[in-house]
Amino acid sequence: MDNIPAWVCPSCQRGVLTNELKELRTHEKVSSKAAHRHEAWEPEWMTGYLSGALTCSNSTCGERVGILGYYRCSEHNYYDEVTGEPEMEIFEILSPTTFHPPIHIFHVNDDVPEAIRIEIISAFNLYWMDAASCANKIRVVVERVMDSLKVVKTYKSSNKRKSYSLHQRIEFFKTNFPQYADSLMAIKWIGNSGSHNHDPIDKNDILDAFEILEYVLGNLYETRTKRIHKLTKTINKRKKPVGLRLSRKPLF
Repeated sequence: MDNIPAWVCPSCQRGVLTNELKELRTHEKVSSKAAHRHEAWEPEWMTGYLSGALTCSNSTCGERVGILGYYRCSEHNYYDEVTGEPEMEIFEILSPTTFHPPIHIFHVNDDVPEAIRIEIISAFNLYWMDAASCANKIRVVVERVMDSLKVVKTYKSSNKRKSYSLHQRIEFFKTNFPQYADSLMAIKWIGNSGSHNHDPIDKNDILDAFEILEYVLGNLYETRTKRIHKLTKTINKRKKPVGLRLSRKPLF
């Protein structure tokens, strides 16, 4: 219980979650306890559930994050360096399946629109439960990005309103943002895999998608990035400096 990863607090985004209050506990399953009576029983047979809360280390926050999951045991055999006698240690390997509130896999900038932020945090929560569902949710995030940037969504055919596919919308998006279209297309392919049983997906694939998504969102929505992009276009168009008034606030 002492080797908890340095997960950042989802509330203040400053402190890290700790088990200092010792509220995180494991509970061995009934079937696991019954197996102790088997003549071939080994400590690695022990399995059970994980529950409790972690506490933010930031004293001005103190958020308590609920956690549920499961655990299994692993046996480590070695020889004592002093006595030379064989020794054995039992480790509990913890696997969380949910956090409340959800911990953030990456930092979501305040400039990201709320509709997109909601879907991202939902994807963070699904990451621990189900990789395929998480992949689908990340695909929804890309849809929300298209919506926020007013990328055309529907067209009229035979007097009926029909929807463009996400693939088509990303192609439209590429006209104004060619540097990010390929990245979003890559996320779309990962999201598609989450819908197909014959195309397995794991957490490493999800982390790839999150990494790409963090890069795209950081460049599309962060105020500084947008300002630099606009400033660059303005200077190149004018072919001369724009002056302090247009480029930034006075330093003093």
